[in-house]
Amino acid sequence: MTQETLPKDVALKPDNNLLQQSDREKLSAMIKEIESEIGKEKCTDETLWRISPIGSKPCGGPSSFIAYPVKIENEILLKIKNFTDAQSAFNKKYGLVSDCAVVPAPSGIRCEGGKLVLIGSNSSVSEVQ
Repeated sequence: MTQETLPKDVALKPDNNLLQQSDREKLSAMIKEIESEIGKEKCTDETLWRISPIGSKPCGGPSSFIAYPVKIENEILLKIKNFTDAQSAFNKKYGLVSDCAVVPAPSGIRCEGGKLVLIGSNSSVSEVQ
């Protein structure tokens, strides 16, 4: 077999790349919508916020965690579930793999200057809004 007649990886076909990019953009739009909804709320009282897993790693489990205000819980949890399901389907559709590392849940929430901060289980901190 010469170089030209070897089978090519189906994932490298232009049609598949365009489809995958389109699906990736849909996922990106979904997460931006979730973050936008959450971002409308100022964090003034940590007890009015909850943490949820979000997304799906190819090996299973959440890809990260997100905090949301309790007052929009029903609406936002549905969007989080829809995003997680869509990311799981994306991973399966394109045969993606990952490091299979477990993403640790944040150990808490803190409000700083109206912004929500997730406190990591190893004392690391990440700003959400």
